[in-house]
Order: sequence, then C-alpha cells, then structure tokens
Amino acid sequence: MSTEDVRVRTLLRAFADDAFARWLLPDPEHRHHVYREWFVMVLAQAGAAGRVISGADGLAVQVWLAARTGPPSMLDDADSQRLLDLAGDRAHRFREFGALSAERHPRDPHEYLALIGVDPAVQGTGVGSRELSGALRRWDAEGMPSYLEASSARSRNLYLRLGFQDHGDPTVLPGGPSLYPMWRPAS
Repeated sequence: MSTEDVRVRTLLRAFADDAFARWLLPDPEHRHHVYREWFVMVLAQAGAAGRVISGADGLAVQVWLAARTGPPSMLDDADSQRLLDLAGDRAHRFREFGALSAERHPRDPHEYLALIGVDPAVQGTGVGSRELSGALRRWDAEGMPSYLEASSARSRNLYLRLGFQDHGDPTVLPGGPSLYPMWRPAS
C-alpha cells in the first residue's frame, strides 16, 4: 500500500462517523465516496502548498496550511468544484461550512491545522498528541502561532492541553454540531 493510500485510509477511518462528517454527508456510503476523493485532493494540495505530516506507520495524519494573509484554501478552484459536484445535493453544507470558517478565521500570519486524523485503533493512546506536539515544537521554533477548528468537545480538551485557547465563541453549524475555533500563540 502506498504512503498516500495509508494516509487516506487513516483519514477515512478517523472521520468515518464523526458529527461533522454526518452533518456534511449523512449517508455513510456517499460520505465514504466523497471523503475518499476529497482527502486525495487535500493531500495533493497540502503536499504542494502546505505540509502533510504523518508518522512512519501512518496512524496519524496532519494537514497544515500556511496562512499568511487570511484563510488558506484546502483545495484549488478546480478541485473545489469537483468536491461540490461529488457532494451533489449536499454541496450547500460544504459552502456553509466554508463561509462560516472563513468568517472566523484569524487574519494574522499562522499555521492552520486543516485536518488531523488518528486511526480509531489507536485513538486515546497518545499517538495524536505526540505527533501534534512535534509539529507545534516546529512552529514554536519558527515563532509561528497556530489555528484550528476543533470538531468536538473531546478534541477541544486535547488542544487546550497542548496550549491552544478558545478563539471566540463556538461556530454553530446550521442544524449541526458546534466547532471550536482555537488559537495557539508560539511559545
């Protein structure tokens, strides 16, 4: 299995059934199909214009984008359109999320953690914290703050332990879960 396949598999397993994924795409089969394509495109975009960080085992995958003048995009225009086409009648959810996320996104230069996925087989074992801590040490050394949107209260608590702070009120998705914007100053 190629490195990209392992990373896509990890992301698919990590996001298979979380509340945000169900809000975007309630049908599990449709979600799996769209997410597979989406993650392949995101990994390619981040590989060219950001950073994809994954341990040798591929059980944790981080997608970081450099945000120097506002919110960065996970996809180029062509891939964004492809994602909306794949989403079909759920494309409006992707647009809603994108608009709400961009509205809240900090304008100060930072590194944006667009995605982090940990294989469910090792969630809660410290793998995600260890992998993420390594990236945060790098941003600290560069004097660069970080930003993310936690997709659950559980992940928010993890990020609080790693030095992130709430960045305003939660973002409430229409008819869906809340996301927690979080900022971490460089130490």
